[in-house]
This record gives sequence, C-alpha cells and structure tokens, in this order.
Amino acid sequence: MGDERDDAADRRRADVYSSARIGAAAALTIIPVVLLVLDVAFADYDISPGIFLPLLGAILALLGLEASPVCRGVR
Repeated sequence: MGDERDDAADRRRADVYSSARIGAAAALTIIPVVLLVLDVAFADYDISPGIFLPLLGAILALLGLEASPVCRGVR
C-alpha cells in the first residue's frame, strides 16, 4: 500500500514538473515573437543573434526534456 502512494506521488510530481517545463517554454516563446515583430515593425531595430539564439536554445532544451520520456515510451 505504501508503494502505491509513493508511485502516485511520483506521478503527480512528474506532472507538475512537466507542466512547469511546458509553461516556461511557452513563456519564453513570447520573447522571440516580440523581437521578430519589433524587427519587422521598425527598420532601425535589428535582432542580435546573441540574444535570439540562446532563447531558441532554451526553448528547445525545455521541449526536449519534455519529449524525451515520450519518445522512450515512459509516458
């Protein structure tokens, strides 16, 4: 009976972490979208690759952490 409770707690914890990673990736996605809109709207505004590429890397890393268990069949 104790193992069932531990397993349920681990699944809830994994779901919370999963939601946090997806939420963080969604929040980080807003920043490049705003940067791209600024780049299109204002001719003098240029997106620096030093800002844009690390943001894309962070988004892909968060989504990669989420996709890894799905690809392995854990979930």
